[in-house]
Amino acid sequence: MLCLVCESDSVTTQLDVGSHPVSSFFLAERSAEERTFRLTLGQCAACGTIQSTGIVPHDALVPPYDWLFAREPEDHLDTVVEQIVALPGVHPDCVVGALTYKDDTTVDRFRKRGFSNTWRVRLDEDLGIADPAANIETVQRLTTPDRMARIAERRGPADILIVRHILEHAEDVPAFVAGIAALVKPGGLIMVEVPDCTTSLRLHDYCMVWEEHSLYLTPASFEPLLALGGFEPVRTDIYPIPFENSMVQIARKVGRFGSARVSADARAERALFSSYCEDFEPTRRTIRDKLTRLRAEKGPIALFGAGHLACAFVNFLGVDDLVEFVADDTPQKQNKFLPGARLPILPSSALVEHGIAVCLLALSIKNEDAVIAKNSPFVERGGLFRSIFRASPRSIFAG
Repeated sequence: MLCLVCESDSVTTQLDVGSHPVSSFFLAERSAEERTFRLTLGQCAACGTIQSTGIVPHDALVPPYDWLFAREPEDHLDTVVEQIVALPGVHPDCVVGALTYKDDTTVDRFRKRGFSNTWRVRLDEDLGIADPAANIETVQRLTTPDRMARIAERRGPADILIVRHILEHAEDVPAFVAGIAALVKPGGLIMVEVPDCTTSLRLHDYCMVWEEHSLYLTPASFEPLLALGGFEPVRTDIYPIPFENSMVQIARKVGRFGSARVSADARAERALFSSYCEDFEPTRRTIRDKLTRLRAEKGPIALFGAGHLACAFVNFLGVDDLVEFVADDTPQKQNKFLPGARLPILPSSALVEHGIAVCLLALSIKNEDAVIAKNSPFVERGGLFRSIFRASPRSIFAG
């Protein structure tokens, strides 16, 4: 297939985790029908970008509920805003623009510093999206040069544009990057943030694979990508976060749309990705054997956190029959069933009520301590918490 970034005919599928439903489509009934999609990854031999080779159409990703939203890491945002404010030509009269709701807290930080001229692209008035459940998956598809140029003309082009955690969702990467470039004044700045997949690749963590992501970027493949929009990087920083670091690039719009620069370091990551792909089946066997033994020795197993990471763990690794249910205290998720695995979603009190012996944490590693503290009755009766992630000190893969 053609590479999503450099458009060369150099991408071959190397990892197939099977056919699975969209992880946000929680089932009202266990026997409900599901639409599935084959999830596959490959790597471009020309530019080294790891990418989906079977992109799920954006309209199939719009969830049937309007209460879902993503929480992105924010501890680093004060530092990022300080870096931008310190750059030449940046002053409180600058226009600060944003693409999605994920950018709101960054824009708020600029406002607190006296930047009062701000705007964000609106789903309804700018993009004509009436569905209240539509979000990132739809915005990425509608971020095209012509449409964004019209928005910039109406709202005023940005001196500084914030774009957090959406580039990795783009189906048409050149069009998306050209689209965000159209929102920025010549000579203006852009701040783009994406997840860093290096840790998952190195630790062979297959929860990295998600039907909503088209790109699986590393520092080497991310740094040259914004050249597609005529940007030159000012700086690229990596902010350490358990499981998945955040990468932030601040870049300046200096020219017309071009080609993504090819990084020799990204091409050199072929061995890293090949090892990741080759270890998928051995990992499936290993974790199934481990959970089978644990269940026999300790007792029933449950998951905590009914999100896409839990779906990836039980569905990709084929261990749904070894898990009793998923605990999640989000009221809207309770009494529904996890997509694919069809495991019931119950409140966390069910860990004690159902006599669970081992609970596998399927949520952000940084939140593990807080979840354990809130579930002290489970711990006090001898319950064990473990993590599905290799990067966690509580990893079920350890030992």
